[in-house]
Amino acid sequence: MTSTKDRILETSLSLFNRQGERNVTTNHIADALGISPGNLYYHFRNKGTIVAALFDRYQLQLLALLEAPQGPLSWQVKVHYFEGLLASMWQYRFFHRDLSHFLHADPALAARYQQFVETVLVRGTVIYEELRSSGILALDDEQLQGLMVNTWVLMSSWAALIHGLRPDAAADEGLDERLMRHGVYQIICLEEPFLKGEAREHLAEMKARYRAADNTSELLLGHMPRLDRTGSE
Repeated sequence: MTSTKDRILETSLSLFNRQGERNVTTNHIADALGISPGNLYYHFRNKGTIVAALFDRYQLQLLALLEAPQGPLSWQVKVHYFEGLLASMWQYRFFHRDLSHFLHADPALAARYQQFVETVLVRGTVIYEELRSSGILALDDEQLQGLMVNTWVLMSSWAALIHGLRPDAAADEGLDERLMRHGVYQIICLEEPFLKGEAREHLAEMKARYRAADNTSELLLGHMPRLDRTGSE
């Protein structure tokens, strides 16, 4: 049987993802669960502690995915990593939508997040090094470090970009998920210049798996940008 504490976290996560954390109060969470606010406060003293507990879950899930690989990697393993990244981005999308707000509001969470990012970058670098050793990527150390940082920047900011440009997506889970999948497509585009061997042979297949639209600008804006003769919109 699911504990009350777990039910609070699961319901909060659902509400935060659909409505945005700032639009959800502890009373909303208690009402959705059919419990009293006092019962909720017995487990979590405020909404900030709920956010921190959800971050713990997100952190554990992503770091488990980024455990050091064993042996040579293949392009199928890359798909495994992409699916894991997508699952994390989708399940905890509220967190990256309002990341700056959370970190400014909770210095302790900010410190933990900084350590988390450091661990992600270290583990991600190990995976990219193994992909290079396995003949999947061709790049030097400087390019590898740049690719790792850029991949994390894209992954951690994609949900906020979607939320800012397409606020309608929060209320439409189908659209929201398509947009999140397209974030993985953008990561593949970052890697594309460095792919070799079987990964390059399967590049079109990997792109098609995650691409939500032929034109990323149109997908993000909800319409095709129109440029005048000078090139300005």
